[in-house]
Amino acid sequence: MIITRLAVGFLGTNCYILNMPYRNDAVLIDPGDNYTKIKAMLDSKGLTAKALLLTHAHFDHTNAVAQFARDGAKVYLHHLDVHMSRNDFGISGSMGVRFCPFDVDVVLNDGDLINECGMTFKVMHTPGHTAGGVCYLSERIIFSGDTLFFMSVGRTDLPTGNGRDLFNSLKKLFALDGDYDVYPGHGDKTTLFFEKNNNPYV
Repeated sequence: MIITRLAVGFLGTNCYILNMPYRNDAVLIDPGDNYTKIKAMLDSKGLTAKALLLTHAHFDHTNAVAQFARDGAKVYLHHLDVHMSRNDFGISGSMGVRFCPFDVDVVLNDGDLINECGMTFKVMHTPGHTAGGVCYLSERIIFSGDTLFFMSVGRTDLPTGNGRDLFNSLKKLFALDGDYDVYPGHGDKTTLFFEKNNNPYV
């Protein structure tokens, strides 16, 4: 798997472009903004986005979704966040940003397997930042969204956030066997082993 990271939007959300060698289709995780920037990177690699895997429905992770969906990409989101795909309950407005609603093609549940573009992802439901937050696991990699960051964790004070749920989600992640590379929704890459032993919030 080839992983390209782009920081998009004023909150510097990590959008990940994932593709397999010698293929021209790609998975995007959290295309949060800057459609033109993401599309230019895809074009430079000769890639077309075929699937959009969303870790949750906050605007800074989804505001370019509708444009890529119009290009033909399929949208994946956990069922407990689907209601926020049409209305973000003023979260974006409170930050001076316009929310871009989008449609969901595939509604996810915990444990689902996604096969797209020659890659397989397992859905791990990790509520806390939002009720429908998920991590995507592929090989020894976790795309953790806003559940787990380098030396930090996701905030729980926005609609559907819950501190106890987040704590339980972190316990679920740390119970995984072995080590994983962790690609978070904001900030630098880390590892599960490092966070388990050093993250001050857990």
